[in-house]
Amino acid sequence: MRLRQAGRLPKWQEQGAPVLRDVRQDDISQDLASITRPIYLEVGCGKGGFIAQMAARHKDAFFIGVDKVSIVIAKAAAKAIEHELDNVLFINGDIEEIAAKLSGKQVERIFLNFSDPWPRRRNHIRRLTAPQKLECYETLLAPGGVIEQKTDNSELFEWSVTAFQAAGWQLMRVERGFAPGEPDDGSISSQFVQTEYEQKFRAQGIPINYLRAAAPQR
Repeated sequence: MRLRQAGRLPKWQEQGAPVLRDVRQDDISQDLASITRPIYLEVGCGKGGFIAQMAARHKDAFFIGVDKVSIVIAKAAAKAIEHELDNVLFINGDIEEIAAKLSGKQVERIFLNFSDPWPRRRNHIRRLTAPQKLECYETLLAPGGVIEQKTDNSELFEWSVTAFQAAGWQLMRVERGFAPGEPDDGSISSQFVQTEYEQKFRAQGIPINYLRAAAPQR
């Protein structure tokens, strides 16, 4: 999609401009300071299908999508404008760069949905649950905040469980191959909101793994 639709990037950037920022070019601190609703953050948001669903369901919350790939996040922003979502912001850049410009301890929940598994051992440091990333998330989460991870990749999932434990996070829920359904506690959770990837994997009979973890109390 990145190469095939590259010619649409300027159009999507123009259409999505009201809710699209680039951490390397824009001063995002003003945008972030103006948010008065509880903040929920997806790292690796891709084309924004999950963010769009969450923002439409929860108008009293604010959703930030982060992705390093310009074309996919521009498409996500353009779709958000098309659907008249006023509680979203999409930021092109690395989460560690973005975290440096966020006021600490203001994110209620972080979502990691079907992240790149980076299967080669030498690339494990690039995983979104690598130790340095967990340290970054800890600086962002408000007291009581949590991370939710969903993945079809069992190796990545088990690696992540170990990474959270080693970093002192509290594993609140670990489910290997959970069934789709609806949450029963009213929380703003990713567990039963299906992304395009999840729908595809479930149709193929691939199990989906889920965890929820609370940051260490320091």
